[in-house]
Amino acid sequence: MRNLLGNAAGLAVFVAVCCTALRWLASGIPPRLLRPLLERWEARRARRRVKPEPLPPVLVALEVSRLADHVRYVEHSDLPNKAERLMAARLAYDHTLRDYCRAVDIPVPTAIRGLSTEQRFHMESALIGSGHEW
Repeated sequence: MRNLLGNAAGLAVFVAVCCTALRWLASGIPPRLLRPLLERWEARRARRRVKPEPLPPVLVALEVSRLADHVRYVEHSDLPNKAERLMAARLAYDHTLRDYCRAVDIPVPTAIRGLSTEQRFHMESALIGSGHEW
């Protein structure tokens, strides 16, 4: 009888650990007991990680120019899945435009997805107004 209770308790612990692990994998939120350990581990990794050297604004400007040409090409083409291609090209352009503004110390709007037409216009106007071209 004692052996049977030990097996049942072991099975219950095993099921609880498996459920916690699946919840962690599905949601990305670690269990409470592991959070302090994981936070210290992440802080240590962040300290040891080499800081990337920022790209010169000239190279970012060249990339913005290339992506602007690509957006115009996709707008005027008859390629399949044109809407998806155009959305991807605009997202890449917006992301690179934000990088360019950050590189030359121009304030950048916070947007999770792409920029609105108005935000994009203001960022481009601010870049041109401060003497940057692409």
